[in-house]
Amino acid sequence: MSSENSFDTTIKRLTLEQLDTYLFRYKGKNAGIQRIYGGQVIAQAYVAANATIEDDKHLHSLHAYFLRPGIIKQPVLFSVDPVRNGRSFSTRTVKAIQNNEVIFTMTVSFQKDEEGFTHSIEMPKVPAPEEIKDEIEMRKENIDKVPEEIRHYFLKEREYSIKWVEWNDVFEPKVMPPIRNVWLKPNGIIPEGRETHNAFLAYISDSGILAPTLFPHGISYMSPDLMMASLDHTMWFHKPNFVFDDWILYATDSPYTGNSRGLGRGTFFSRDGEVIASVTQEGLLRTKTK
Repeated sequence: MSSENSFDTTIKRLTLEQLDTYLFRYKGKNAGIQRIYGGQVIAQAYVAANATIEDDKHLHSLHAYFLRPGIIKQPVLFSVDPVRNGRSFSTRTVKAIQNNEVIFTMTVSFQKDEEGFTHSIEMPKVPAPEEIKDEIEMRKENIDKVPEEIRHYFLKEREYSIKWVEWNDVFEPKVMPPIRNVWLKPNGIIPEGRETHNAFLAYISDSGILAPTLFPHGISYMSPDLMMASLDHTMWFHKPNFVFDDWILYATDSPYTGNSRGLGRGTFFSRDGEVIASVTQEGLLRTKTK
């Protein structure tokens, strides 16, 4: 099995080299195919920001913009601006840099744990993960639809396991409502520490959140005439001391697509229905001109 997207390699991506008080670097193997996977840069920017924060404050939100495609075979620098250190909240802005150009920016907010009002929405009523085939099984059953030259990519084990509640084959996409529920679980044990579990969740939050923007149009990211790219990404972390060691549900939908952009929304639920985190992302959706 290739280690390109393996669990161990992903965990290594969550460790950065500190060059100065507010300057960090990643020189390892980047995730992605033609460009760096956005979830990697989100997670690493958070890791850099978190390294400059007081121990009594923890991640509660991040707001990111993808400005340029990340170059796969080049290191990434992360420059942190210590915008504010308050009593309850602290803020950092992070720039990811390649070739002296900013490819990504993210503002990260940290808060001391506090008691207060609480409520949450109900988890969608979906089959348990044990009742659903995993991604690899589904791919094998539909292997004749996968072009031979990329079959190895679609059949290799990822850093996390996936079980789709609503299956829509990316090579023969059907018209479906803009809703997708997916069960996810790490393919390994995430090291102890609130920060690492948050970083891994941020890493996978960029995976598939824009899929529902395409469902009503009967296309997928593999459709030959589609040009698709993430524009921005926002995430709120609700559950303190979240431990990612079991299946969680990523419930996503798309309330609107238009003006060559599509909006995806997502909520992470624990197996027992607790809300873990909320995500929104807007993506560029263009049809290539011939």
